[in-house]
Amino acid sequence: MKPSIVFLIAAVFLCACETHSAYHRAPFDGNKSEIDVSNLKGNQPEFYSVVLDGKTVNFFLLRVNGGIQSYFDACRECFRKKLGFRFNEGFIQCKACNVKYPPEALTEGIGSCCPIQLKGAMQANRYIITREALIEGKKYF
Repeated sequence: MKPSIVFLIAAVFLCACETHSAYHRAPFDGNKSEIDVSNLKGNQPEFYSVVLDGKTVNFFLLRVNGGIQSYFDACRECFRKKLGFRFNEGFIQCKACNVKYPPEALTEGIGSCCPIQLKGAMQANRYIITREALIEGKKYF
């Protein structure tokens, strides 16, 4: 194979990987999702997906200042592009408009392209997200 073709294939593969977050299939029993967060790293999101009524709903969890926060992988401004967010150089970054947020500022909702909060609660080492909370953000996917 010619070196230029190998380079082109590698470039396409690397670019494709950079634009998509790696989603873990979150456990979901139809009523709630219980996610073990014992291995969640500080300020670094973990991306998850749940199939809800035939539609895939993406979200992420992150540990900030010792607590767990959850957000839909969408914002009210850019959700129509279906690109979501990524973790880039310590920031949560919109893949559509490239706006960056420090993880500890997400709850403040700075700017119009901020991840939409997803309601959840801790129980032991598990983060619980109800079906009702997921339904609230289903329209963004």
